[in-house]
Amino acid sequence: MRILSITTSLSEDSTTLKLSNKIIAAATSAADDAGLSAETEHINVRNLSSDLTDMALTGFRSENLEEAFAKVAEADVIVTVAPVYKVAPVGLHTLFWQLIDEKALANKPVLIGSTGGTPRHSMAGETVLRPMLSYLKGIVVPTTIFAATDDWGSIEGGRNLNARIAQASDELIGLAASLHNVAADSAADNADKPDDAGAASATTGEFGSRGSRRNPSINDEFDPELITPFAQLLEG
Repeated sequence: MRILSITTSLSEDSTTLKLSNKIIAAATSAADDAGLSAETEHINVRNLSSDLTDMALTGFRSENLEEAFAKVAEADVIVTVAPVYKVAPVGLHTLFWQLIDEKALANKPVLIGSTGGTPRHSMAGETVLRPMLSYLKGIVVPTTIFAATDDWGSIEGGRNLNARIAQASDELIGLAASLHNVAADSAADNADKPDDAGAASATTGEFGSRGSRRNPSINDEFDPELITPFAQLLEG
């Protein structure tokens, strides 16, 4: 299972990077407990700032962006962490997700993390990133993780932060395992049946999405052949 961290750390030793590393470590541990092998990789959006600006202005994707977007497509699980500036995740982070392909996160479990000075910013991930990542067809786990300054400076705050990280990581890996089992069962069923002329399937990575006309995935949401005609709906 490939776990990819998309983090916007604006300094070499930021709390955002620390939070990302803690989440990745917890997710890897949860994967081990579930009997899954995990590979991890990290992208710091800070290193793509010029490339993202150029793409926003010209529409041209640099090789660095192509590589980063390809890693997102190949990943099975996404962890995305950003600092909050004035009640919203920093714009560089959201720009990355605004410029990526619309179905880049299709059928991928996603965990949202964010950091800020005070708990007043704790809903930034929910109000900004969750709708955006859902629009990209990602499956965002229920628990988001916000780390304020107090979470790093006290024993009680650190204990509560670790508990939130553990809960969200368990949700992330549990969802990934469930999707993998569904895909594996679907593959086994399809192997026992003759190929249908109209069936189509695609697999990406160990936990990649796999769908057919009998089991439409989120990728088929707007497939005209899978939508019931309005006139037929009126007929009851």
